[in-house]
Amino acid sequence: MTISRLKERTMKRLILFVAATVCSMNVYAQDPVDYDTDIAPIMQNRCNNCHNAGQNAFNSSSYAAVMASVSPPTRYDKNQVIPGDPDGSPLVDKIEPNPQFGTRMPQGSSLSDDQIALIRRWIAEGANEVATSNENGITDVPDGFKLQGNYPNPFNPTTLVVFDSQTAGEYRLSIFNVAGVKVGEYSGRAATGSTNIAVQMNDQPTGVYFYRLNLITAGNRSVTADGKMTLIR
Repeated sequence: MTISRLKERTMKRLILFVAATVCSMNVYAQDPVDYDTDIAPIMQNRCNNCHNAGQNAFNSSSYAAVMASVSPPTRYDKNQVIPGDPDGSPLVDKIEPNPQFGTRMPQGSSLSDDQIALIRRWIAEGANEVATSNENGITDVPDGFKLQGNYPNPFNPTTLVVFDSQTAGEYRLSIFNVAGVKVGEYSGRAATGSTNIAVQMNDQPTGVYFYRLNLITAGNRSVTADGKMTLIR
């Protein structure tokens, strides 16, 4: 392939990715997660072969069974799902890399990043059986939410992504290169006021990167915002 052809293909991929992510700090609301529609299919297809009867302290056969599942005292010693707290839920720890106890689940092949993010968001929203509709309190943007951007920008190799919210919640920040490949991810608990997320890019080359911030707050409010950053070595 010639250099000019390679440059043309790279530019097309960049244009498509920029269009898809709407890099000008777009902010939009997400639909709440519904157990039967969004979570149950994951459980049925990936978990029920081994956990449809409560094997190994987890029962994936129904919503009620999932919520009643408790990890043994020798391991996490708490409910597998803790509503509002994905980081503290043993179910999340077991499906993500390097769990605290035992091996990663499901055995054989892990869940996709999208499936893990969906389960995390379901738990952060309260692990409800039925999704709360817009009529029951979903708003476009949590009170006082604003993505301030990242500072400094350009940067080398550390920058702070800063956002404001009047309501505490769970955040997840994903970093992508110009090809749309995820190169970093950060998650945590945001308090009220301003939150700073330190992004380290020691292992990445000079270039433009895009980030997507998802914040889930009390009252089933969920918002996503996108931004752009430049790393200069």
